[in-house]
Amino acid sequence: MILAPTIMLIPTAWATPAKRLWSTMFAHSMIIAIISLIYLKPAAVTGWSFPSPNMAVDQLSSPLLILTCWLLPLMILASQQHTSSEPINRQRMYLSLLTVLQALLVCAFSTTELIMFYVMFEATLIPTLIIITRWGNQKQRLHAGIYFLFYTLVGSLPFLVALLYIQIKCGNLSFISLTLTPLTISSSLDGTIFWVCCLLALLVKMPLYGLHLWL
Repeated sequence: MILAPTIMLIPTAWATPAKRLWSTMFAHSMIIAIISLIYLKPAAVTGWSFPSPNMAVDQLSSPLLILTCWLLPLMILASQQHTSSEPINRQRMYLSLLTVLQALLVCAFSTTELIMFYVMFEATLIPTLIIITRWGNQKQRLHAGIYFLFYTLVGSLPFLVALLYIQIKCGNLSFISLTLTPLTISSSLDGTIFWVCCLLALLVKMPLYGLHLWL
């Protein structure tokens, strides 16, 4: 419901005349943000709403989807003056990267497959890295981008190993099926290691001292 309009923001960024670029992108993104409020609807008896073969929304993902949609118009408002002195094609590229970032997050928060969540969540590294290295305010933005790439890749590998472990134990990585297939771990130590592997990839992207030094 919001993925297709979000993707349409990319051709909008390149087809809109320069004088109306930022106002059009802001209006389009605000419409998407308002539409996203439909996800406040209570979940169905099964716990999932708006189901499709590979995507659905539950009580945990719906506020994250809404937050993602409302961040884009706010980023457009905050960035307009900062990029106003740049060539128009760079402004269009910047808006396109923000759009790609939102589309990837929408896919990550609405997927019903763990491996798809991993792919989409880690794919946000690409537009984020370009934005940091090209439009960062500080002179050390290139070093920050390298640190960001290193921390994210290293932190995500244990998460991938944990997903493969779930695949071996349960036979699938579907959120819906996993609720019916309890995961059994042999010892408490293995459970702690498994928990750390699953959490590390998310901690790297949070402002935690020791894991966020690239910022």
